[in-house]
Amino acid sequence: MENKEAFLRELKLENQKAQHAMMNLIESFQAINSTLKLTEVLKKIIYSALNIVQNADAGYIQLYDENSNQLIIKSYVGFNDKIKSFKVNVGESITGKVYRDGNVCLIGTKKKIYDNMIDLRKENLDFLEMSHLHPNIKSILSVPISFRTNRIGVMTLHCFDKEEALSETDLLFLQSFASQAAIAIHNAQLHTEVQKSLEEVTHLSKKLTETNGLLEKRTGIHNLLTKLSIQNRGLDVIIVEMNKLMEKKLFYADYLTGKCSPDHLPPFIKSLDDLFLLFANKSGPAYVSIYDVNQTDCYIYPIRSGSTFLGCLIVDGSSALSLLDRLVIEQGAPILSLEIMKLRSKTEIMYKKTYETYQQFLKTKKPQQAEILAEELGIQQHSFHQTALIELDGNADLHSLENDALLLLTHLKKKIQPENSLLFSYNNKITFFSSYLSTDRELKFVEIIESTINWWNQQFKISARAGISTGHYFPGQAEENHVKAEKALLHLKKQKKKGVLHYKDIGISRLFLHHNSEEIASYLNETFSLLKSDKKNSELLQTLFTYVQNNRSMTLTAFELHIHANTLYNRIKKIEEILELDFNQYEDYLNVQLGVYLYKTFIK
Repeated sequence: MENKEAFLRELKLENQKAQHAMMNLIESFQAINSTLKLTEVLKKIIYSALNIVQNADAGYIQLYDENSNQLIIKSYVGFNDKIKSFKVNVGESITGKVYRDGNVCLIGTKKKIYDNMIDLRKENLDFLEMSHLHPNIKSILSVPISFRTNRIGVMTLHCFDKEEALSETDLLFLQSFASQAAIAIHNAQLHTEVQKSLEEVTHLSKKLTETNGLLEKRTGIHNLLTKLSIQNRGLDVIIVEMNKLMEKKLFYADYLTGKCSPDHLPPFIKSLDDLFLLFANKSGPAYVSIYDVNQTDCYIYPIRSGSTFLGCLIVDGSSALSLLDRLVIEQGAPILSLEIMKLRSKTEIMYKKTYETYQQFLKTKKPQQAEILAEELGIQQHSFHQTALIELDGNADLHSLENDALLLLTHLKKKIQPENSLLFSYNNKITFFSSYLSTDRELKFVEIIESTINWWNQQFKISARAGISTGHYFPGQAEENHVKAEKALLHLKKQKKKGVLHYKDIGISRLFLHHNSEEIASYLNETFSLLKSDKKNSELLQTLFTYVQNNRSMTLTAFELHIHANTLYNRIKKIEEILELDFNQYEDYLNVQLGVYLYKTFIK
């Protein structure tokens, strides 16, 4: 009971920390939108960034200059004026690559930082070192600043005192802040351009009035939606208020749950999965047409937090959006992203605590302690345990894989009975654990995992694989079943396969799971090297493999190789002669048979 209370207190503390960080972030939004002067906006942005990421010691903002094709320092804190001469080309060093590729960069050690700065021009390195009094940079965090699909600069924070001082959480908050900072910079740049135009051309006074009105509307919309977020009114209330401001009907479709807000059924509800697949890797809005019984036209605005796809704002209709509607969507999208990430943060904290308690449950060997931990997890222990470990793998960053894991987890929860089951995600893996009185539910358990993994692999480019283990349980021995599921997953991973594998189906391969590929390759080279080096008889290795796979059947092997039986007989004798083996000797043939099996299983 004390452990449970401690768990709840710790969870409450984590939520309070997250809420405090969110408040700093929201207050920063208000600060940077309190003026339209570009220099003041940039100064407020960098000061706010250091307030959000409190472990950072210094920072600067670089904006892209078209004339020089360089990133120019526009605002800084924690540096002297020498930093103004620090001008990097697109693609040069850390910040140049962040701008070029649009990817965030978090590096926590001095060595890795300077390794990534190896292509920095000497003059720039000198200016950077002269601009601060510290001997080295210990941690660095750099994010792109983008307005809509247009990249305008880079925001970078330094820590001089401690390695690994900046965290993934800092990265998430700075990403959310950068999207709002981009809007503030764009607004200020637009305001500056309008002011210049007014001085140059008097007939643009009407245009200036309209633009200022637009900026006032934009600020008013932003302040209203930000206020709702500060008051913790929730995502649904923000969507309702956005609809009141807009001329057209607006929906938010959540990627993980597949639900819409407002929750009454929109005409495109049956096509949400297709829309998500279409926009999961897009950052810009677009008009789409959906063809079912009737044609439905929509305007889709994807909501993202960095590389993580969260969902879509959807406006029904094919006609162009009014300026007001575009303003509402553009101002509302970053705030919605923040609201969703607040919910995600709470979920991730809960799953992390569940993961840690589950690991303690696995490690304990004391039956009484295992019973207490199982109770904390909401599980009543029975004599039969079932474990499935699911891993997502593919060409994506960890945040995207974590997002996909949450999506797959949501899909699994729709199929699984919560009774005496544990289902959670951690990083890019999902754990499914259940305990029953008998083996009656084993087939249903395996069927759910297999159907879910097959569905995922048909729908998505990111691969899913699962290792399963089922077996009888004795108090304090839960780890054995979990380790078997890990071994089944490892076997699939070593074979670079997706799908589902039960531990009992691994067979003899379980003896070689923890042998690295180099060791297995060395064994195979020793076994078959003489055949590989015999250039005159290059077909011998293929002949041997086919012969072993056909269980030494001369007829089947000759048929498959399209050769005469006598030719095959001569080849086999030649192979025995080269390898100095006698296939009629049990150990000799077993050595060759094992080599063929290992090659087909772990190398090919």
